[in-house]
Amino acid sequence: MRVRSIDVSNNWSFGKGKSNYKSDIEAIKQNIATRIKSWKGNCFFAKNDGVDWTNYFDIGMKNYLDIDIRRVILQTDGVIRIDSYESEMTDRAISITANVVTIYGNTAVIL
Repeated sequence: MRVRSIDVSNNWSFGKGKSNYKSDIEAIKQNIATRIKSWKGNCFFAKNDGVDWTNYFDIGMKNYLDIDIRRVILQTDGVIRIDSYESEMTDRAISITANVVTIYGNTAVIL
């Protein structure tokens, strides 16, 4: 698996040839992060992809949000299972840590 890398501003990187791409486990990690940051219904060709941030990022909805984030992780190409998952929501921010088994091995995803 190979994907174009994303910089710290979440923009595609250009101008460095093959070093602008991520492959294998790093590609899967980037895909997971991108899919979690995506809003459900925001992509015209994949309306069910992404997290339902609109309905679940509210007081008392954390369990539903966690279920939706896990769904997004598990539906990412190359992911086999989630070994562990933790999230912490404060005000208008969420931190997520997941240990994921992929077709290339184990990896930690931290957002």
